[in-house]
Order: sequence, then structure tokens, then C-alpha cells
Amino acid sequence: MKEIALIEDDHVLRNSYLKYFNLTNAFSVLFCVNDIPDAIEVNHLQPQIILLDINLPSGSGIDQIGILNQHFPNSKIVILSSLENPALTRKALEAGAVGFLLKSSSLAYIAESISKLDDGGSPFSPGTMSHVLQHNDEPIEEPGEFTKRELELIKLISEGVANKTAADKLNVTYFTINQHLKNIYKKLNINSKSELISWYLNRRK
Repeated sequence: MKEIALIEDDHVLRNSYLKYFNLTNAFSVLFCVNDIPDAIEVNHLQPQIILLDINLPSGSGIDQIGILNQHFPNSKIVILSSLENPALTRKALEAGAVGFLLKSSSLAYIAESISKLDDGGSPFSPGTMSHVLQHNDEPIEEPGEFTKRELELIKLISEGVANKTAADKLNVTYFTINQHLKNIYKKLNINSKSELISWYLNRRK
């Protein structure tokens, strides 16, 4: 069972999410709060995933991802917003979010998307995924730094493809994908997919 948290200032939506996730057998909601300062007050609870709204009483949720990372170092942050804007999607990923879901998505889709995080997937709604794909049209040119297969994997990961799916697409084993990722992380001196996606997006600027 995944332990999650919700930071949402709309009490109707907050209660709706809380009821839905509590009815599933896959999730346990550790806390459900109005704003980031409220979350920090209960940081003795360490969820695996934090669903974060953007427009909060204390300001932009995206701008405060760094603060959340300090208090919840092992939590994966997924934006859950009504705002569908390419610049916001990229900014969120560059700040350290691992996905960007829209509130217009069904609760079942949201739950399914975040459940795939353990398989290496990046949760995106179709609309926000297009924001990333628009940035991925041109190949990155790092012939001396990465192998051709590593470049192919970087692009797939930046599109939110899970490790197992990437293995199928590249016709290699799951173990090989993990080895490629370890090599990529070492070359870039990073430790996570969110950092890899952020690096990739910065190369498209």
C-alpha cells in the first residue's frame, strides 16, 4: 500500500480526493492539508508520494518544491493542478516534481498514474505529456558523452515511459535498462529520474 499526502486548498476537492483514496486498497492518506506550512507541521509523517496543487495560500506550489524536499526528502512530488500550461509543466519538472497531472483527469486515472511510479513511470495527464514531448522534438547531441542507446533511453524516460516499457521498446532486458540508467546518472552526476528529466528539458532551451 502506497502512503500518500495531499496539499490542496480547495476543501471540496481535498475531501473528494481523501474519500476516494481511502476507499482504495492501494493507498493510505497520511495527511491531507490546506497549504505547505500545514504539511511541514506534520513532517514526522513521511509519505511516499505528495500530490501538490500549484495555487496555494502561501504562493506557488512549484516555487516551494525545494522547501518540501527539505522536509520530505524521500517523497516523490507530483503536481495535481487545473492549470494546463507548457511553461508550468517544464518549470515543475525542473524544480524536482516527478509528474504533472491535471485535475480534469479522472480519479481512477490519477490513482493509476501514481501507482506506476515504482515501475519507473512518470505520471502525466495526456495534455501535460504533450508539453514535454513538444520539447523533445530535436535529438540531443552528446555523441562523446552518451551512447546511441543511452540517448534513446533518455528520450523515453523524459516522455514518462516506465522502465519495463522502455525495455520492450528498445528490445532489451529490464536489467539492461537499469544498467543504462546507472551509467547515465553517473555521467551526469545525478541520482533520480526527475533530475534526468530536468537536465533533458534544460537542453531543449
